[in-house]
Amino acid sequence: MNYLEQAILDIIEEVYKAKYVGELRVTKWGNGYKLILGLNNPEIHPIVISADLSDTDFLKFIRKELISR
Repeated sequence: MNYLEQAILDIIEEVYKAKYVGELRVTKWGNGYKLILGLNNPEIHPIVISADLSDTDFLKFIRKELISR
């Protein structure tokens, strides 16, 4: 697991006060990153959040997105 994935797991635990145990992948996407959150249900598409940001800005963006959702 790369450091971005671990940082996002930490953000999820902080924001929702719960551990996320589903699929979580962070991949390079253009000049930024793409986060895929699987929902452990084949009938529901995963949540995909992507942004053309540096790693630290991407983590800030993910925190804001998770709070607003």
